Amino acid sequence: MLLYRLLSIVLYPIIELYLIFRVYKKKEDKNRLKERFGKPTQERPQGLVFWIHAVSVGETNSSFVLVDEILQKLPEVTVLFTTTTVTSAATVAAKLPEFSGRVIHQYLPVDSLFCVRSFLQYWQPCASLFVESEVWPNLIAESRALGSLVFLINARISQKSANKWNIATALGFNIFDYFNQIFAQSLEDQKRFAALTKNQVLFLGNLKSQARDLSCNFEQLQILQEQIANRKFWLAASTHKGEEEIVIAAHRELKKEFPDLLTILVPRHPNRANEIKNLIGDLPFSQRSQNSAITQSTELYLADTLGELGTFYRLSNFAFLGGSLIEVGGHNPYEPIKLNCAVISGRHVFNFKEVYQKLETTQACVMIESIADLTAQVSAFLRDEKSSEAIANKAKDLVDTTENIAAAVVDQIILSFPEDEEEVVETTEIEQ
Repeated sequence: MLLYRLLSIVLYPIIELYLIFRVYKKKEDKNRLKERFGKPTQERPQGLVFWIHAVSVGETNSSFVLVDEILQKLPEVTVLFTTTTVTSAATVAAKLPEFSGRVIHQYLPVDSLFCVRSFLQYWQPCASLFVESEVWPNLIAESRALGSLVFLINARISQKSANKWNIATALGFNIFDYFNQIFAQSLEDQKRFAALTKNQVLFLGNLKSQARDLSCNFEQLQILQEQIANRKFWLAASTHKGEEEIVIAAHRELKKEFPDLLTILVPRHPNRANEIKNLIGDLPFSQRSQNSAITQSTELYLADTLGELGTFYRLSNFAFLGGSLIEVGGHNPYEPIKLNCAVISGRHVFNFKEVYQKLETTQACVMIESIADLTAQVSAFLRDEKSSEAIANKAKDLVDTTENIAAAVVDQIILSFPEDEEEVVETTEIEQ
């Protein structure tokens, strides 16, 4: 740990230059860059602060249910919500009005010792919640040193990462011992974390199964429905480099059977739009970021905008969910499922292994391995809408049986407080 701290100080000038470069690439908010160096841009409220960190949009969406439970169970607490990416910051900003001033957003400081200390000494969180795979040694160790309880929530770890951490542990660098509790995302994750620490590792379920429904602009939804009218169409969502080629090839093949076909393509990273346009080639397309409408001649609709997946999942009966035909690990299947959208997925879904196993076992999703598989399944769904509806209903039933995981996690966190802070819990119980 000492070596890591020293490196974080020595390398600080390089980190500064890197963040400035990210500003140039529009991956950092230049108006709030000081937050990345541990300098606050908002006033700390009086009373107790719970700090939640979620790196990007997926983790941010699943964290909102934690925020809801904390605010309900602890009426005197303010939540400090940090994120790393510009898109996740925008996601939080859109939700802030719902929390009546009880949630503050800041960017996460870089994990350099003095930046971390500046951040923590100002905000003084009584509880620090890191979501999923966010393991920053200085932030975690310094949180404990300043008296904060530290938790890893909805934690996941691949076998490859576990092997690396095993080596670090053997060398005396065991960051997982700094957590008061770890809440694993799956039973498999629980076993891997349990092998890395003597501290308690619990499995209460996957928080993503309880994430709020993705937001929807219903006015835009109606406009899209009117533009598409009675045409056959399908959705490819959260695609990555290497998958758009597959989707476009499938579209060309499907056109032979469905001459009027429309394919809606929503890339995971909209800033790849120009790259994707080159792949589209001679196909007539419309681009959402340019406010281009879907016309009768449009074959491919490039939805290169942020925060609209909820609208497109509501629009579609089924979707191919990207990040799954290449080694990305898959994306959250709960989001389309909760909006009655059947899921087609590749098999590279190690980030959601258990839920996909349950879905496949109960025939509540379709797993594919090739362009031919994708083409055949989309064709089947387009020919028989009831078949995708049946799969969507099975998946929805599976998700709806999930217990209130967020409440169970927050209850465990509250029980972890030392006796001299039990007053917070007692106040909550009285007001409830």
